[in-house]
Amino acid sequence: MDLVHQFKDAIEILKLNKAKMAQVAGKKDSTLFGVGFLLVPGILNVILAALIFPSGFGGIFSKYLLWPIMIPALSFAATIFLVSLVAEKVFHGQKDHIGFFRIMAYASVVLWVSVLPFFMGLIGLGVDAYSLFNLVGLAGGLYLLYVMYNVLMEHHKLNKEKAIYTIVAAFFISIIVSSILGNILVGSAYRFY
Repeated sequence: MDLVHQFKDAIEILKLNKAKMAQVAGKKDSTLFGVGFLLVPGILNVILAALIFPSGFGGIFSKYLLWPIMIPALSFAATIFLVSLVAEKVFHGQKDHIGFFRIMAYASVVLWVSVLPFFMGLIGLGVDAYSLFNLVGLAGGLYLLYVMYNVLMEHHKLNKEKAIYTIVAAFFISIIVSSILGNILVGSAYRFY
């Protein structure tokens, strides 16, 4: 399948297209594309940030550059599985963790806009790329919670009340996972906010 078609599927999921959610959830090759949607923006951001980093491209390997940019994607992937587990075990939702991951990984295409702050910094538009990156990431994360709420009702078959409780759990799970990854990969200097 071509990449353009996969992007169109991801956009349809962001538009809450239920038929597209079901289609992506059921296709095995969607897993690989979903992982790509999650990881590519982080990789691009690390490269662009390294190009504008004062110490140059060698700074890409600094734990203070690499991991703070990659942790949100890794945290989101872990959060997806943990939220799916909560939906199944606590709220008796339909068991299909891989399908849920596929849908939410495709929805993470919204985070591709996080590449813009570093690109803008690279071409010299005078923006604070790191602050703008955090702001764009926050906005994208909030929209992903909205998509997740709808996917929980559609895919896990939760009612509105249980979906809301699961979203609250997702918020706290995300904070905990980000903090743990930050402390392991960066150390005590890491702040997820």
